[in-house]
Amino acid sequence: MVVVLSFVIFAAVRYAPGDPAVTRLGMEATREALEREREDLGLNRPIYVQYAIWVGKLFRGDMGDSLAYSAGYPVSSLVWEKFKRTIPLTLSAMLVGVAVSIPMGIIAGLRPFSWLDNVISAGSLFGVAAPSFWVGLMLILLFAVQLGWLPTSGYGPIGQGFHWQYFILPSVALGIQLMGALTRYMRSGMLDVMSSDYIRTARAKGIPYRLIVARHAIKNAMLSVVTVIALDFGALLAGALVTETVFRWPGVGLLLVDAIQARDYAIVQMIVLITSVVYVSFNLLADILYGYLDPRIRYE
Repeated sequence: MVVVLSFVIFAAVRYAPGDPAVTRLGMEATREALEREREDLGLNRPIYVQYAIWVGKLFRGDMGDSLAYSAGYPVSSLVWEKFKRTIPLTLSAMLVGVAVSIPMGIIAGLRPFSWLDNVISAGSLFGVAAPSFWVGLMLILLFAVQLGWLPTSGYGPIGQGFHWQYFILPSVALGIQLMGALTRYMRSGMLDVMSSDYIRTARAKGIPYRLIVARHAIKNAMLSVVTVIALDFGALLAGALVTETVFRWPGVGLLLVDAIQARDYAIVQMIVLITSVVYVSFNLLADILYGYLDPRIRYE
């Protein structure tokens, strides 16, 4: 899967509209100068030759040099510097989504069709439907502009420690969609589990209700939730592109937007490739966790 993705990513950025040579030299450059620049960048070779050279450099740990930034600036250093700011944002958004959705899903699943279930279901539906960029703008308007409690955008002084107040709004904006999806899956899982025969048998034996829910119901209801968490971690990295643009967060999403506008092939393909590898890796982790959560899978 990673090999196929690498070729698709490489070909997609090559066939996208725009020319890095024009971006670097400007529209006034002569045809001879543009051809010479394309030759220096290796863009005049067949695409399969360019791909083979790129893969060979990757195996040597060389991710190439940026085409838009200062000459010879390594992509690996630039991308890693931005990922160090995006990963904490993604993890905090994941924490917000999981910490809120799991309890809400359990409550809604244990009290189906009650007024509390209706309120939680409506909130989760809003979380799934609301675009993250709109949520981000509304959060800025309310908590930053109207109330003045939090900063409107930015990361804080870079290199001067952790600034928690800058994390709150982008983390909530990024985590709301995850929260909506996880709540719905957790509620559905709890409804299925609580109507199972082994739950009725446990209650007939007189086992305390709280013990049944804690030891048996929640663990089995988490199977579908684990899948969503694994899939959505990669989606959160991709969703950070929009959120970081709204909040001017100096992470990998904002770097990707700037790289696309500058036709910086090396940065674009590296960011998308890393995100794809993370996405595939977390899918594999979800499959492994199935064996822990469901002994039947482990025995088979």
